[in-house]
Parts: sequence; structure tokens; C-alpha cells
Amino acid sequence: MKALVTAGGTEEPIDGVRRLTNLSTGATGAAIARHFAARGAEVLLLHAARAAVGEPGCEREPFTTFAELEAALRRLLAARAFDVVVHAAAVADWAIAAVELDGAARDHGARGKLEGGRELVLRLRPNPKLIDSLRRWSGNPALTVVGFKLTDEPDREARSEKARALLARGAADLVVHNDLSEITASRHRATIHGPDGVVAVAESTQELAEVLFAILEKGAAA
Repeated sequence: MKALVTAGGTEEPIDGVRRLTNLSTGATGAAIARHFAARGAEVLLLHAARAAVGEPGCEREPFTTFAELEAALRRLLAARAFDVVVHAAAVADWAIAAVELDGAARDHGARGKLEGGRELVLRLRPNPKLIDSLRRWSGNPALTVVGFKLTDEPDREARSEKARALLARGAADLVVHNDLSEITASRHRATIHGPDGVVAVAESTQELAEVLFAILEKGAAA
């Protein structure tokens, strides 16, 4: 199995030292890459530059911004015949379009630090959903895509519906769903959804990696 695994969160610069980012550590993607490699898969881990990926025992390539992640996915999928993409990265829904300090536009791509104690306005533009383009960018028409959906939703049915919506639009063959209420220091519950319903439930990132590899190895996502 040749697998491309993404991990960690994208960052968008506000100035030379500040970033718009998210809570992702990259630990789940790194655990998946580590287990897949240990089981004999050929793995490339595409990870956030500051993600806590440790030593996953496979080929690695870092990214920082949404644009860098998008460019890397386009390039790698076109150049290599991956069998599966496990898209665990937490990709920003918005990019910074403009930064204003006391009403004056500032170059958010420049070095330096914006002065504190002044009104800061960020104008954001929506990013496209990268997972929707993975099959189109791939040279393998039989590419299997595993997507991830993180929710913060008190209603259990509403949580599941958001995960199923990703399957319904054809972007993924399997969706790994987490809710923040089920992630603690000692527990990291994940529900794997397939086209016909729930495929498996894991209670830790290591168990998720093991279950996901077994599913993909057996071709259950086809």
C-alpha cells in the first residue's frame, strides 16, 4: 500500500510573529503514518511544520500555509501513484485577505510585528475544500480517500449527519469523525463512517491507526 497522510493545522500569517491557526497537533496523522509504515506500507507524511509528529519512521515533508499544503498535494498526487490519501490535516476554512491597523491596510506577508494597543481588523476569504479535489489531482483513478471531520456539537445525531454529509458529496470513501466532547487526555474517540453506515469505533489514536489500516488493507473502502 502506498499512502499519503496529512497531519497538523495550517497557519496563515497576520504579521511576522502572529498566525491564524487551529488546535491541531498533528498527533493523529503521525500515529497513522507510524503504524502504516510499521505494517509495511510506503508512507509519505505531509505535516504541518510545527506539528508534534515525532519520528513516524517514514518519508516526511512539511507545510505551513494553506497554499503550501495545496501545492504539495497537487504535486505529490500527480507525481506518485498513491493508493490511499488519509487526509487528517486540519485545513483552515479561511485565509487572510487583508490586515488593517487603525483603518490602514498593512502587508500581512511582510516581516515585523504589528504594534499593540491599536484596533486590528482581519478580513478573511474562504478557502476551497482540498478534499474535494484529491481524486482529480491524482494520477490513480482508483484512489481511496479517507477524510476527517471534527465537530463541537452537543446533539449526537447532528454530529453524525455532518460526517455523513462529507460522504454524500463523494469527496471521501471513509470519514473519521471526532467530537471535541469525546477527546480528553486519556481518550480520543473516533467513529469511522462508510457509505453503508458506521464501520468501526476506536477509543485512541493508536487504535484508530490499527483499525484504519485493517480496513484499507482488506479493501473495505472500495
